[in-house]
Amino acid sequence: VAGCTVGVMVVPQSMSYAKLAGLPVQYGLYSALMPVYAYAMFGSSRQLAVGPVAIVSLMLSTGLTISMGKSSSEIESSPELQAEYNALAIQTAFLVGCVYVLMGILRLGFVTIFLSHAVVSGFTTGAAVIIGLSQFKHLVGYDMERSDRIYEIFQYFFIDIDKFNFRTFMMGGLSILLLVLMKNIGKRYPK
Repeated sequence: VAGCTVGVMVVPQSMSYAKLAGLPVQYGLYSALMPVYAYAMFGSSRQLAVGPVAIVSLMLSTGLTISMGKSSSEIESSPELQAEYNALAIQTAFLVGCVYVLMGILRLGFVTIFLSHAVVSGFTTGAAVIIGLSQFKHLVGYDMERSDRIYEIFQYFFIDIDKFNFRTFMMGGLSILLLVLMKNIGKRYPK
């Protein structure tokens, strides 16, 4: 049962992480499948979850967009730029994997001790806000330029405010309200 549940969840989750990283959805499926096989052969912890995560997807998108010197909409609209972006993402993943293997061989896991809780917590909170706001375009019903800066996201929102779709906003808003309401009901009346 647990395997089926994870299998049902990993497909849409990995596809959304690929879109967050600015990659085609099939790359997300590959990134959810291949680490599991690699970790089954080389891993040592039975509780560790491997695969794509939102923060890494956001960092990859931000880093590659800056290094290419193009906006995300320019990259997505041009097949040549998208192919170059995809190749850079694969190369980045390979280099990160090499660094991880090297750190594992040299037993450098203790380096994470030097990251304070405040730094990790602040980074995670900031990434969560940026990821949440990147989905804002789906709530208001029109396409906006993707950005990793909060003020730019709001600027893009107000530039095209005349495209605001009230029905989409009501559907999304009611869905969020229903999710929050059900969460609170679940806490108040446990099984």
